[in-house]
Amino acid sequence: MNEAQIKDIGSKFDLYPSPPEEARYSFTAQDLINVEGIRAFVDCYGPLMKALDDKAVAAYFGGWFSSLALAVQYSVSLYSNVPVINLSNLRIHLIPASGYCRVAFSLNSWVMEPAPADEQGRVTWRNKVFTEFYRNTASPLLRTMSAASGLRLGEIWGQLPSKFNYYIEMLAAGDSNKEFLIHVQDDYSYLRKGLAAEVFQLPRNPFDVEVRKIESLADPEQRVHMRNRCCLYYRTEGGSVCYTCPRLKEEERATRRAEYRIQAASSQV
Repeated sequence: MNEAQIKDIGSKFDLYPSPPEEARYSFTAQDLINVEGIRAFVDCYGPLMKALDDKAVAAYFGGWFSSLALAVQYSVSLYSNVPVINLSNLRIHLIPASGYCRVAFSLNSWVMEPAPADEQGRVTWRNKVFTEFYRNTASPLLRTMSAASGLRLGEIWGQLPSKFNYYIEMLAAGDSNKEFLIHVQDDYSYLRKGLAAEVFQLPRNPFDVEVRKIESLADPEQRVHMRNRCCLYYRTEGGSVCYTCPRLKEEERATRRAEYRIQAASSQV
């Protein structure tokens, strides 16, 4: 095992070679693709995240699951070497934190699968890694969560692109290694445009979406990403519709900006 790679992946994406000590509940991914297993997960996670209904649990799970998917994307692009992740090898952990609940991941056996040395071999390997992860691991988990919660499958998948778009943009802006930048863009393009919709069990690839930007809440000179789908924060205790939520009307967004800036200006006086 490459300890530096494992530490890097763990610190960025909450994926570890052993269960985190602070986990309150742990589940095997294989158990979560059956009715009893996913029901137990929802019943444990809901109170910890203060969900008002099961749909909020499903949306939040989709958001946290994007970290695992990003671990695959990042490993493929940066290292051309990826941890083998499948339902029998994956564990999912609920970790209460200050006012919220983290979802982390671990592998029963951490094995890295390297890409071939030649570029065409790497492309074929990448396509296989993405297809197998989304078809055999991600899709069964999210489909079962959809059935248990009543939240449409597309809404759960829709939580992933927002974090992906932000992270890919950050990677591209923060690294000057030309080969790495080419891999980042090419690999993400394949995920968005190359993977068939049937891999996700949807009518269309959920990553193939337009990135929409809106005026920043604090700074009129900056643009921020609008979320791809609602995260259902408003369906948690004390929650509300987020500023970047696609549910929010533009008039409401403008009102929030004005109110925030007035409050910010008055606090500086």
